[in-house]
Amino acid sequence: EKPQLIRVETVAHLSAPRTIVVAGDGWQRTDLPVSSYELVYRDHVALVDAALDAGIAKSMSARVFDTAAYSRMSGALARATLILVTHEHPDHVGGLLAQPNLQALLAVTRLTREQVAELEANLKSDPFAALHLPSNIFDGYRPLDYVRYHAIAPGVVLIKAPGHTPGSQMGYVRRADGVEFLFVGDVAWQMENIETGREKARVVTFLAGEDRDKVREELAGLHRLHAAEPELRMMPGHDAAAIDSLVKNGLLVKGF
Repeated sequence: EKPQLIRVETVAHLSAPRTIVVAGDGWQRTDLPVSSYELVYRDHVALVDAALDAGIAKSMSARVFDTAAYSRMSGALARATLILVTHEHPDHVGGLLAQPNLQALLAVTRLTREQVAELEANLKSDPFAALHLPSNIFDGYRPLDYVRYHAIAPGVVLIKAPGHTPGSQMGYVRRADGVEFLFVGDVAWQMENIETGREKARVVTFLAGEDRDKVREELAGLHRLHAAEPELRMMPGHDAAAIDSLVKNGLLVKGF
């Protein structure tokens, strides 16, 4: 059976000038929610992305951190039968790595080979260093290794999308009622990236070590897909308006 509904829990809010998010958009600041998504099956749940904890939120200068929302997400992680992340940045995987029962959670977490390699290389770097994780945390872990697409669960397919990070991937989800979602991670921070085909500011992609050409190709593909399949609900990495619209239309349920 496919998931019956999808819930969203926003744990924190970052902010940045518009031109950081979409090149050439000016200096007015925009809200960047940091969220986790719960796929609710009839008798179990799966999670897509795990946001961050208070320490990482502080290091990333979050303007809001919701302690209650973090607690609810932690509870959802504890009962999940499958945990996925779109990529290995601290605002998408930090909330998982900060859990005191991390070893137990790794048993149901399907990180890719590229994601594990990047995390192992950066555990001692800020802001992951604040978690004080042992360097052997992934010893014995068997990462997921696939080429382009991977059907990971009923109604869920992973799609390789390297560029933003080596381990970036998208998650296609088809609910039991036929409604389709595409979690694009940080290939696009907001729908405007997809609607215009414009990447983040060049300096941002340079400082982040992003493969700008690959991401622009992926944005072009998403732009064409959005025009051809407008009923496919795309969920960018940090888009408050997209979340609010889907909640208002009953396509997402707010809160775990």
